[in-house]
Amino acid sequence: MECLVMLIAALCALPMTVGFRIVGGREARAHSRPYMASLQIAGKHFCGGTLINKKWVLTAAHCMEDTPMNLLRVVLGVHNLRAPDKFVQVFSVQESVQHPEYNRNTFQNDIQLLKLNDSVPVCPYVNTLKVPCANSDISPGTPCSVAGWGFISDFGVEPKALMEVDVDVITRSACNSSWEGGIYESMLCAASPGQKAKGFCSGDSGGPLVCENQVQGVVSFSGIRCGNPFFPDVYTRAGSFLAWIQKVIGISCY
Repeated sequence: MECLVMLIAALCALPMTVGFRIVGGREARAHSRPYMASLQIAGKHFCGGTLINKKWVLTAAHCMEDTPMNLLRVVLGVHNLRAPDKFVQVFSVQESVQHPEYNRNTFQNDIQLLKLNDSVPVCPYVNTLKVPCANSDISPGTPCSVAGWGFISDFGVEPKALMEVDVDVITRSACNSSWEGGIYESMLCAASPGQKAKGFCSGDSGGPLVCENQVQGVVSFSGIRCGNPFFPDVYTRAGSFLAWIQKVIGISCY
C-alpha cells in the first residue's frame, strides 16, 4: 500500500494535466461513439464523460476538483477537437453532483454526475450510452474498450481526433497484486492482452470503459507511465453506484 501512495503522489507531482489519455490505440471512426463528452474550460479539453441520458453526463469526481462550474462546458458530437464540425453541441452545467463518499487519496467512489442546462436533442451523432441495470461483476477476460482525446504518449503528443483502444477485464485479485491492496470492490481493472503498453494516460479521466455496449467503468487512475502493463488501469465500477445514480437522476433504471 505504501507503493500505491507513492505512485499517486508522483502522479500529483506531474505537470498539471488532469486525468488520463489513450496510449497505443487507434483513431476511432468519426462519430462512432456518439455518447462521448469532452469537458472543457475556455475551449481546452481536460476530461472525458459519458452522456447517459438527455440531461446527465457521467464522469469522474477527481475531474471536478477545483473546476469552476461557471466556466465548464460539455461538448458533445465532436470527433476532432481542432476542427469541430456541424454536429457539435455545447452545453453549460446546471448542477454538479459528486458522490458524497469520494476519497481523493484512495480514489474510492471516484464518480460524479453533471446535469446539463438543457435537454440534448439526440441524433445519430449525439446519443446516450446505458449504465448496467444490475450490480454484477464483469467476467475476467471480457473484451472492452476505452476512448478519449489527448496525449498518445508520455511525451505530450496530442492526437488529431478521438482515440480508442481495446482492453480486457482482469480479476480484482490480479489487480490488487500489482497495486498492493489498493483496489476496492467498487473498482474495476482492465489491461491490454499480451502485456503491451496500451491504455489510458493523462486527460481521459471520466471517460467510459465500454463493455457489452454499456458503461461498465469510469476512467479513474493508473500507474506513473501510460499503459504500464505492470500496473493495470483502474476504473470506477459503474455497477456499484446504480442506486446512487438512479436517486440523483430521479428514475429507477434506464
